[in-house]
Amino acid sequence: MKKFQSSMMMVGAIAAMTACATDSTGPSAPLAARGAVESAVPDTIDLGYFSATPQVAVAQKFGYFTEENLVVREFGTPSSPTIFRDLRDGRREIILTQIDNVFNYRFNLSNPIGGTFDAVAFMGQDGGNGASLVARLGINSVEELRGGTVSVDSPNSGFAFVLYGIMRAHGLEKGVDYNVVTTGGTPFRYNDLIANKHDATILNAGYQFRAEQKGLKRLGEIADAMDPFMGSSAVARRDWLDANPDVAVRFISAFQRAADFILDPANKPAVMAILLPQSAGDAVVAEKTYQTLVSPTEGIIQGGDIDQARLFGTASLRASFGGFDQEQNLSLLKTPAGGVYDLSLVRAARKAAVHAEHAGHDEYLTN
Repeated sequence: MKKFQSSMMMVGAIAAMTACATDSTGPSAPLAARGAVESAVPDTIDLGYFSATPQVAVAQKFGYFTEENLVVREFGTPSSPTIFRDLRDGRREIILTQIDNVFNYRFNLSNPIGGTFDAVAFMGQDGGNGASLVARLGINSVEELRGGTVSVDSPNSGFAFVLYGIMRAHGLEKGVDYNVVTTGGTPFRYNDLIANKHDATILNAGYQFRAEQKGLKRLGEIADAMDPFMGSSAVARRDWLDANPDVAVRFISAFQRAADFILDPANKPAVMAILLPQSAGDAVVAEKTYQTLVSPTEGIIQGGDIDQARLFGTASLRASFGGFDQEQNLSLLKTPAGGVYDLSLVRAARKAAVHAEHAGHDEYLTN
């Protein structure tokens, strides 16, 4: 995989390549004038997420966003309804979320925000980031959850279907063998689980390892529910992407440079220095979190691709629990024609990185 590098020196090339990369589901509007190299004012992106994202932390610390003439302001969120409402209403330009959530807010009128809108995943992030079923102290098997209560971010969204799938693999069915309550995003579910407010939940992003350090048990993994599986992605509104493709390309370039940095074994000490405070200072949690990030199945997806087989698995898991208001053609949904994702901007960022590398080499030779 070609590594990403700063694309600001190639803004003109980005404009041309973005137009060339556009397909029937991609941006059709011309590049916005904002964000050009000559501008002294950087573009600002309000970014929403559920828990601290190492790629964002790396990009902030090492100036990758700054080199792309971006100011990225970070906002944690309590729940998927909140983060998608913020995206719909323009309070966030980009959110990092499970791609399964896009299904819910594009296709299901029954979703918690009271209507659908044109949310689009434009860059893949990870394969689930180690999401695990974790039980409170004293519970050591899935069977012991029979008759108990499990918590989710939202009953019809995100990792809820992973939880249902793991439970089903052990013979327990939602609404029959256990109860479901809504708590919110991963940090909130973690805190409630530690406080014994419910019996089990899905945790990822290092919180599953924090729970283990406190003596709690991991009882299942994503693969128990569905394999392959597509996890998180960067999501924006279609109209925002159409109006700001250059901004999105520069965000992708910075984010993927950070991903490349994390995946390079030579940079592990620097990555661990970022993960340690995110892991409440626990070196064991930080190490396990790092190993998950570099995992080829559950960790970072280098280059930002969205794999069709993984996406089909995620959609199939949702469908198996009646997660669509109306029956969907899953074979269509896994393709760009389904409208759930658009990788034209990832391709534009990738081409810009290649051209920037060649331009730098040519300049070196002429000097």
